[in-house]
Amino acid sequence: MTKYASFLSWYKAKLDSHPLLTKGITSGVICATGDGLCQYLSPPPQKSSDETTTFDYWRSFRFFVMGSLWVAPCTHYWYSFLNLRLFPGPSTLVTVSKRVLVDQFGFAVLFQPSFMSLLWFMEGRNGTQIQEQLVQVVPTVLVANWSLWIPAMSINFAYVPVQFQVLFGNVVALLWNTYLSYKSAQSSDDNS
Repeated sequence: MTKYASFLSWYKAKLDSHPLLTKGITSGVICATGDGLCQYLSPPPQKSSDETTTFDYWRSFRFFVMGSLWVAPCTHYWYSFLNLRLFPGPSTLVTVSKRVLVDQFGFAVLFQPSFMSLLWFMEGRNGTQIQEQLVQVVPTVLVANWSLWIPAMSINFAYVPVQFQVLFGNVVALLWNTYLSYKSAQSSDDNS
């Protein structure tokens, strides 16, 4: 057995024995990695010639917490409900289309603002600042969300077994979290 196959076997066993914990750790690491990638690719401008730009570990930690304690539990329960209760059965074109539509125009419309709100709250913003930023950022974030996630979730709901759907989402989310980190940091700069 190759290292890749043995890792997948180990990961599947962890999903079976501790699904929420496994998905939480995986999601946290991927969210933090997305933020780290964002910081690496687009560091904030230096404030003066004496100051150097440093990696913001607390920012990445906030993304880890969001992935572990918000993203993983929400998507774990949502995907189970969507696939096993709301639209159960084989992944036909009609069933997958229903799942994607409800996911993207129901769940995502609520989830994206909640994610951003919680992240900004952890950064120390007050309710008024969060509300103003939501009005400014969410429309752009939702359009970007649909551009990436409608095709991704079509693949996810059509071909990926339910137990691996959060993992598939996490892999796609590496790009998405890099974008969210960028939008969050951009709104922080605008707020300064």
